Order: sequence, then structure tokens, then C-alpha cells
Amino acid sequence: MTSPRETDREYAYFQAVGVDDPKEISSALQMEPDDICKVGDEFERRGRTFQRRASSWRLDSGLTDRDPLSEHLKTLLWSLEPKRDGLFRIREKFKTQFVCVGFYYQNFSWELDFDLQRRATALGIGFWFDTYSDANCHEEIVELREQLGIRKALD
Repeated sequence: MTSPRETDREYAYFQAVGVDDPKEISSALQMEPDDICKVGDEFERRGRTFQRRASSWRLDSGLTDRDPLSEHLKTLLWSLEPKRDGLFRIREKFKTQFVCVGFYYQNFSWELDFDLQRRATALGIGFWFDTYSDANCHEEIVELREQLGIRKALD
């Protein structure tokens, strides 16, 4: 039998979502994303083609899914804090958030360090948590939200 620590995995990434051209984010932050898509881009799921309803710009932490969630957030904050002015400019058109993803053997329980909350809030970055029980279906869930129009660009 596998112990929970051997199967639990977690990671976080920064994401900006909107309807405008995500290249504006690269320009404002002077950074290149790890992943990018535009409204109208096509993607395929189970042999069917769909179009993106939102644009997305993604920055990964560069850590592994075996590193603690807090370390992912610290690494992302370290990269983004010098880009504060650019982050505030893109918030006019894009929703910014840290997406925290976890795959857990039994359950999810995690306390977000107050200092990390404070630092993220100072940059206008929110949090989104996706947690799964013993499965790796994050990308599929993200695409299903896209198909249903649940992934909103701005509140």
C-alpha cells in the first residue's frame, strides 16, 4: 500500500484571465509566460473541438509537484513583486490569481501563511484552489469549465 505522502502532489501557478490579448501582460510585466491562450483559440477534448472563451497568461513556479504549496507561492511572489506596477496595469483588464492545485490521497487541509496572503493582496492577486482526491484531472476540469463558460474573465 502506498502512503499518503508518497502520492500527495501540489503546485501553484500565477494566472491572468481576461478577454483582451494576453500579449499585453507580457509587455506590462516584461516577462514571458509558460503558457498562453487567446479568446477563440481552439482546443480539443475527447475528439471534439472547442474555442476558448477567455484569454489566459500563465507563469509556473518552476518547482516540482513534490515541493510544498507554500514554496511555490513564495517563488512566484519573488518573481512578481518587482513587477508590482505592471500587475496593477493588467488588473484593469485581467483577473489575476494564484491557482493552487493539489492531488491528495485522502483529504486536503492547508493553512495559507498570513505573510503570503498579505504579499499577494498587496499585488492585487487572488487565490483559486483546485483540489482532487487521488486523481490527475486538473487540465480536464479547467477545460470543462471553459466549455461551460464558468471560467470568468473578470467578476
